[in-house]
Amino acid sequence: MAKALSAALTAMLMVATIPGGTGEAFAKAKTDPIRHLVTLPPPPEHPELDVPPALIEQENKINASGMMLKGGVTLVVPKGTPIKLKLATVPTTGLKMMDRDEDGNLLPAQLGQVITAKTTEDLFVADNKVLPAGTIFRGEVSRIYEPKRVGRPGALALSFNEFQTPDGRKFAFHCEADNQIQSTWKTKGKGLGQVAAHMAGGAATGALIAYQLFGLEQTIAMHGYNIAGGAAAGALGGMAVALLRKGHVAVLEPGDDLNMSIDSDLLLTAAVDKKVRKDPKLEGLDIDVLSAKVIKDGLDGHCLRVDAYITNNSKYRLSSLDLFLEDDNGGRYPVCTSMEWDAEILFRVEPYSSKHVLFNFQVEFPKLKRKLVWLEHASQTVLTKQPLP
Repeated sequence: MAKALSAALTAMLMVATIPGGTGEAFAKAKTDPIRHLVTLPPPPEHPELDVPPALIEQENKINASGMMLKGGVTLVVPKGTPIKLKLATVPTTGLKMMDRDEDGNLLPAQLGQVITAKTTEDLFVADNKVLPAGTIFRGEVSRIYEPKRVGRPGALALSFNEFQTPDGRKFAFHCEADNQIQSTWKTKGKGLGQVAAHMAGGAATGALIAYQLFGLEQTIAMHGYNIAGGAAAGALGGMAVALLRKGHVAVLEPGDDLNMSIDSDLLLTAAVDKKVRKDPKLEGLDIDVLSAKVIKDGLDGHCLRVDAYITNNSKYRLSSLDLFLEDDNGGRYPVCTSMEWDAEILFRVEPYSSKHVLFNFQVEFPKLKRKLVWLEHASQTVLTKQPLP
């Protein structure tokens, strides 16, 4: 026992003699009655996160300007990312006839008109949804491009200053977009087709004029060279008309595709997915849409012609008076008359019966997506909604 105690004391003395060691600290604490605790070296600090300086600078700018109103910055949408938009709402007087000219065309767009646009598909960053479909962008018309030759229409530049996601988050935001049609082989072929059509029409007109000027006898005497010369001259004239003809002026029409690419990195949080509200569907009701086609109504407007087979295995008596067409902007249009004899206006589908029917709806903006909406007659609540192809 004495040997073990002597060995322990010897070990403690050896530790106390190590310079800067724990033993020296204990020895100092013993000799200094004021120090009752041994001060150990502080733990090493955590190294700084490896964040790119550009990202930190961009975050500071956005926070200082109040660009992001809610949420923390977690994801970066890189500069140049394209965002697919469709024009949603445009200025209106509330009266359709006041928003169009005498030919039924939309009035030309004006600078400063306030508009909204919606995203048509989700935008993801690293498998995280940051901009859900249906995000609303708010802006105005910032520039108007004049129509171009070969029948190319005018275009608009739009300036957006904020957007709101479906989960309620609002962001200040500045970016430019336009509705210019990108040149493709299809658009180039369409332009060539217009030139060819004008040349063909000019050639036929020139040949007829030459024949009328020279008559049959002189045409025979000239072996038809006058006809050929007239056709050539007419073709050149038709080509000149096609090349010099300008397209229509730029208008604001809901459903137009917009081209937008963000011009700086955008910092966003991941979107909060809400439960998707499914369209109501009446059990036992089956609307088999055979075709749905937008056609001219003969009055400088458009209507949607629907060919459908309706099977009603429910207790409800369905009437065309309660059938509506609903577009993306929430506008509803009842069944209307048509120039076609086989289209029906007033019809019913009795409970536990089927009916093949052709009917029409007035369409204000043909480029918007649409749904069939059938209401319960007494309460006017929605029985069913069905998207149209």
